[in-house]
Amino acid sequence: MTAQQSQGGPAQQDQTQETQQVSPEIQAPAQTYQLTSKDLVILAQPSVCSITSYYYGLVYDPNRSNYFGPYYSYLYYGTGFCVNPSTGHILTAAHVVDIPEVDLKWQILDQYIYEAYPDYYDVLTNEDWNRIYENFKVVGQKSDTKLNHEVLVQFNQAISGLATSINTPYMRAEIVDFSPWEQRDIAILKVQAQTGGALSSLLIGESGMMETLDEVTIIGYPWTSEVGQDNILNPTVTTGRVSGKIIIGGTEVLQIQGDARPGNSGGPVLDSNGMVIGMLTMGTDATNNYLRPAVDLKEMLNRNGVQNALGLVDEEFKQGLINYRTGNYMEAINHFNAVLNLNQRHILAQEYRSKAQQGATSSATTTAQ
Repeated sequence: MTAQQSQGGPAQQDQTQETQQVSPEIQAPAQTYQLTSKDLVILAQPSVCSITSYYYGLVYDPNRSNYFGPYYSYLYYGTGFCVNPSTGHILTAAHVVDIPEVDLKWQILDQYIYEAYPDYYDVLTNEDWNRIYENFKVVGQKSDTKLNHEVLVQFNQAISGLATSINTPYMRAEIVDFSPWEQRDIAILKVQAQTGGALSSLLIGESGMMETLDEVTIIGYPWTSEVGQDNILNPTVTTGRVSGKIIIGGTEVLQIQGDARPGNSGGPVLDSNGMVIGMLTMGTDATNNYLRPAVDLKEMLNRNGVQNALGLVDEEFKQGLINYRTGNYMEAINHFNAVLNLNQRHILAQEYRSKAQQGATSSATTTAQ
């Protein structure tokens, strides 16, 4: 199956059917509709997820001959995207979920010393800190070697911080495989699909076909703004262009100019056909961002026997959007309802079902007149 067939056709000039009311007499046949570039981005968004990663463990204080804690590391935020909804496999950047042990130990020791020795904290010298690092242990609650590690995934909408109730839309993920950031900076995660939470997916394209000045679309969950830190987020969408191919750390990456920020790491970058041609990785500077190209993503998936595929939610949502665009509102509502039966949190299906209901009401009113 070609990329165009799987995604519903090549992107063409954006149309403005969202506010256009189509009467029953001039409804376009859904099977002839060509998905626009905007449509393809809408279809891609539900597959993109926010990722929160953190570590915790106990501190052994030799002065007190005892363990204390648990104490927690910083929260590390990033973006990922599902590549197989049936198996629950997700791709993200390795640096989001693989933090150097030395950094984690310093973070946790800093918290412990501040709490346990407040009178000394502000006067400790570098030599004192080095001595603390050498003599204090930081261990997991069930292991003397590894800290406890949680990787939490949120689709459709995301909240910052840790889960505070069973209603928080977190899914726990396991790390299947990763290549450290100094190598390929790719990680494969896996989640267990929940009842009423069927996943959406993205297809990976051919990064080798990209040329300088080709347009790309970036989807992710940046966590840099004060608004973003305090509110529920939906995935953000920005655009950019390929500006070159360069070598970083001995491997080739795509260089793009586009608005991507901390938190976007691990997010997909799409070509004009809605296919993933790269994933945001380390190395962002003031004007450029760098992508781990699709060829490397495919190699990592193949190595782990992960098939890249779409799922039933993707097909139902696509058919709903096509019927909405062509004015077949009742048929669109049927497809959006099918999506919501599979995934109750599918925000865009909720939004477009509401729009289709408004369109159906307007069409009925026009016909009655």
